[in-house]
Amino acid sequence: MTDTHGSGATWPLTGRGTELEQFAAALDDTSLGAFLVFGPPGAGRSRLAAECRRRAADAGHPVSVARATAAAARVPLGALAHLLPPDVSPRRPAQLYARASAHLPRPAGLRGRPVLCVDDLHLLDTASTVLVRQLLDAGKVFVLGTVRSDLHDTPGAAATAVMAEQDSVRRVDLAPLDEARTATLLRDVLGRPVTGRAVSRLHHLSGGMPLPLRELVRAALARSTLTSDGTVWDLTSPDVPLTPHLAGRLRAQLRAVAPTRKLEVLAACGPCPLAYALEHLDHEQLTALERAGLVTVTRDGRRTSVRLAQPLHTVVLQHDMPEVRSRRLLLHYLAWNEEHGSRRSGDRGMRATLTLRATGHSLPGAMAEAVRHAADLEDLDRARRLLESVPTTQRDYEALHLLGQALFRAGDCTRAEWALAQAAALADDEREVRDTLAARVHNFVYGLGGATDRCRAAIEECGSRVTTAVGRAELSLLRGAAAFGAGEFRSTLDLCTAFERSRAALEPATARLTVRAQLLEALSLACLGRADEAVAVARAAAGTAIPVSARDPYAEVTAAVARDTVLVNALTAAGRYREALAHGQRPRPCGGRRPFDPYESRWLAMALGRAALAGGRLEQARLLFAEVVRATRAQHAALYTEALFLQAAAAAQQGDLEAATSALEEGRRAVPSDAAPDHAFAAAPDHAFAAAWTAACRGEVGRARHLLTTAAEQARSRGHTWRESVLLTDLTRLGGAAEAAPRLSEIAAELPEPRHLARSALARAWRDRDPDGLLELADRFHACGADLLAAEAACTAAASLRTQGRERLARAAARTASTFLDRCQGALTPVLRVAQAATRLSERETEIALLASRGVSNKQMGADLHISPRTVENHLNRIYHKLGVGGRGDLAAVLRPNGHAP
Repeated sequence: MTDTHGSGATWPLTGRGTELEQFAAALDDTSLGAFLVFGPPGAGRSRLAAECRRRAADAGHPVSVARATAAAARVPLGALAHLLPPDVSPRRPAQLYARASAHLPRPAGLRGRPVLCVDDLHLLDTASTVLVRQLLDAGKVFVLGTVRSDLHDTPGAAATAVMAEQDSVRRVDLAPLDEARTATLLRDVLGRPVTGRAVSRLHHLSGGMPLPLRELVRAALARSTLTSDGTVWDLTSPDVPLTPHLAGRLRAQLRAVAPTRKLEVLAACGPCPLAYALEHLDHEQLTALERAGLVTVTRDGRRTSVRLAQPLHTVVLQHDMPEVRSRRLLLHYLAWNEEHGSRRSGDRGMRATLTLRATGHSLPGAMAEAVRHAADLEDLDRARRLLESVPTTQRDYEALHLLGQALFRAGDCTRAEWALAQAAALADDEREVRDTLAARVHNFVYGLGGATDRCRAAIEECGSRVTTAVGRAELSLLRGAAAFGAGEFRSTLDLCTAFERSRAALEPATARLTVRAQLLEALSLACLGRADEAVAVARAAAGTAIPVSARDPYAEVTAAVARDTVLVNALTAAGRYREALAHGQRPRPCGGRRPFDPYESRWLAMALGRAALAGGRLEQARLLFAEVVRATRAQHAALYTEALFLQAAAAAQQGDLEAATSALEEGRRAVPSDAAPDHAFAAAPDHAFAAAWTAACRGEVGRARHLLTTAAEQARSRGHTWRESVLLTDLTRLGGAAEAAPRLSEIAAELPEPRHLARSALARAWRDRDPDGLLELADRFHACGADLLAAEAACTAAASLRTQGRERLARAAARTASTFLDRCQGALTPVLRVAQAATRLSERETEIALLASRGVSNKQMGADLHISPRTVENHLNRIYHKLGVGGRGDLAAVLRPNGHAP
């Protein structure tokens, strides 16, 4: 059982289904006599054994439990004494075995082998180990034991290892939970999803071990470091506190191998060279630490480094270390490093970072290297602190340029523009002018939003300072970015095409510009409805190598995630939702480090959220949008409002009116008063989209159709065919097929790509009540991952078949819809409410509801059905209550969402 905040004593057993199945099979296999669970501390050995004991008892096996401890091992048979007759003696082994066998519990009526569960089997004294082995070999008991896998040189561990090699023993080794299972466990415990960044941080700190994870969650809840907004849980800081229990365990683990004072150097300076570590630890201690899994020794070319293996060991050592000692250790290491040479490219940045920690100031002239080192470690906060440590009077071009980038990535876009404008004024050469202008344009378009005039003014202001061919080409692309931000997609595409024509004449070092042009082109093509072309261009961008830039420490990670984000958006625009989600969620190499709050992840999360929403994975979409909302609440107003509106739409499609209304109102309040309505990331279209679905959730389907129609007309006027097509498809879903079909047919004729053809066919089939066409389209939408749209098409087909009297085919269509709907994570749209209404209403209620939806009066219905008008009214009141509608008008909207009689 767990409490409502996840701090109960016992957590759910998550991610160990395979081990439980193995235990059940071993217990049923008479050739096996033991099931031994090996694992490191905190892996959940005892928790798994407890569940195994419970299942064995439920299956009818008598269960006895013993817990071995180091204290009990000092007394022969100490851990088993409570299970043995009081007069037995370890000095008489034969008698001991006979008496113990006879004393085994065999309650009347129970069948099955007795199960002896020994927790920490490796800590048994010699006499107990011998007795357990005798009972096992004789088949008197089935032994369920837990064993620490990190102990090798104790007598009990050696005996247990020998036992585990027997053919009659089944051994399982508990591996740490992977990140996906950690996320599942946290959700089971806390009752709501946990943001990806919080899962990553908790998983990284705990190493996937359930026991440390539990203690981290307890401490974070107690100190309000882990909080919920009612939708998701998130960490307010990457610094997660420790419970006294966990801190004590960690200290004991370290003290058992080496003096804590000698390990402090690894916590303060690690990873550090092996030669330096050996000045503080001898070979024997270092070997013992490595064998115990407490340190990791890695080799990179001719350099060998040592670091603490578990992040929590670093945390507890740093917590216990006085600040003065920490700084002294850092300064000593810096002096040693300087004396022995820092020859690699990243060494200077590392030294600058450590100098900041030790003294509060960075090394002069090493700022770019220090920030690159922080970027390599994916530590955005450290990079910002490095840059802000530079005194205002000493901030040169480099410091201001890097500070502007760091502030932008942190979401402080207003201060970022201030710093970048200051850097532009100090730029000495054309390359500096171009680099800073590119950063400012990126901030204007993707950060501030709606600042088109200021963006274009900045570009033209720098035009006279750019004279090279490459520079003029970059200016052209920056004008394209400004045009894209203003929603001028055709102008953007023209500028990208012009760059592509001139690229061959430019100097070879234009890979960065080429990728920038490809990404802009892909986004513009997607918005113009040419998504298949957009996917091809985005894939080409993904295959273009970008050289490492010493001037931009964020270039590599920014380019990598930007390319992923654009490709996910292009695949979503192409209607390939399953492929979009698979690409965006694929594992990425991160060198064992995960960012706590990376700028790029917000845009990728938005792209994935759009794909999940379009595909009907509504819970996943809500979680992704909620993560963006929490990460951008203080800054990034454009991204914040966009995420809120899409979160509202996802909640509305689940029938969660309260959450949808709350997100919609919060988004409305957050829209900047000076927001440009034509901006590519303007909130207005998403506001209309969210408002429409919220109205539909409230039962106001007519108002929802009006909002979608207006928004689609606005999208068409701006040339945003992708958005227009989506809005018209949603209009179809809410009963406006007759209005949507002509324009969708025009789009399909102009752009005969698969998704346009499918959406056009869907509107026609929906309008014409064509069940066969709807079922065929349902399969096509399911194949590309649009399961909610597929379910709605199949539901509508079932309703049409039912009115045609084709009941068998109607039931088959309903089963198909149910199959698709199982993937939609709680979807409850108006079309699905119609399908549910057919099962919730009685036959007479269904008959009356259909007549009322066609406008038949109570008096006429009474005459037709041979009942009184008062009885008709009573039936209607029950129908309104069951369907959650307010009257005849809403009833018609629910039961006739396409405007036609069912």
